Amino acid sequence: MSYSIRAHTLHESPWMGVFHVTGGGVSLLAELLNTPGASGTVLEATVPYATSALADVLRRAPEQATSATTARQLAMAAYERAQVLADNDAPLFGFGCTASLATNRVKKGAHRAHWAIQTANDTFTFSATFDGTREEEEATLLEGIWHALLHCLISHNTDVGEHVIELHAKATPELSRLLEPAPARHCVGVHNGRLILPGSFNPLHDGHKEMLAVAEDRTGMPGAFELAVRNADKPSLDFLTIQERIDGLGDTPVWLTNTPTFEEKARLFPGATFVLGVDTMQRISELRFYRNHVDLLERALQTFHDCAVHFLVFGRLMDGHFTTLDDLSLPATLAQVSSAVPETAYRNDTSSTAIRQRTD
Repeated sequence: MSYSIRAHTLHESPWMGVFHVTGGGVSLLAELLNTPGASGTVLEATVPYATSALADVLRRAPEQATSATTARQLAMAAYERAQVLADNDAPLFGFGCTASLATNRVKKGAHRAHWAIQTANDTFTFSATFDGTREEEEATLLEGIWHALLHCLISHNTDVGEHVIELHAKATPELSRLLEPAPARHCVGVHNGRLILPGSFNPLHDGHKEMLAVAEDRTGMPGAFELAVRNADKPSLDFLTIQERIDGLGDTPVWLTNTPTFEEKARLFPGATFVLGVDTMQRISELRFYRNHVDLLERALQTFHDCAVHFLVFGRLMDGHFTTLDDLSLPATLAQVSSAVPETAYRNDTSSTAIRQRTD
């Protein structure tokens, strides 16, 4: 059995974590597991090479397999998995790596790797490019990964390696609470929580701004954006991504929450008016988004009533047709707490997804 001093150093620490490694850096797992004490560090390790396997880990296919964003998503997915698996109070981390290294076929673009480490209070991302044989690139990447692990978890002053780009975001206590199970909210700016436009804002565009302005005009209340850190369909947002999204939202107040569903949001913001598109309203009313359980849908509708929330619904272009609230068939209890914004007051067909596709 081989022995690694650096793996031994990690195993001797209190840290426990999950590893998701794809496209390069897999030798890290062999070094970890071949060094005695691995069971005290490694809760789980996966190698999601296949596109479908990567999509399974991230709960959807990434827009780009080898990117800093994907590495951060892998690290967050690993951290959340560690939260599930850990049976003690040890400090937890998630590690993600995605790489496109030299292989037996010609590749487009530079040989590159991105790796990330997620903890309860920090997000670290590292990026590097390579130019060598597969063996040389794998060895260089492994060194970079170990420098990062020891730098982030153990010594905090280890050199992360030459030509490695590092990004780091440290969370405030309010942000750290958003990765915990209990419902939480935190406002960046000053706002009363009464008029809220939820979204991912990846990126913010004129349609978002116009929706909020129209909503403010119709209600007479100041508005704010709401960014849900936790999402039912993908890993939670890491602290670097949260900061990037906040920076992109300008001076408008932003509520950060860990509530992915509107039932949870209603409890967190009783009496609020939620500003949303008709496509979101359609999902709120459909049984399939409640695991096809009628009682779960009815519970959500009752929560909307009990919490006295209201939905201000804007039309959207859907399947080539501009759809409004009047085009939906809603449960009566949901229709009672919803009102439509007519096309004459608002129409903007801009899409964040389309913007990202144009800039990729």
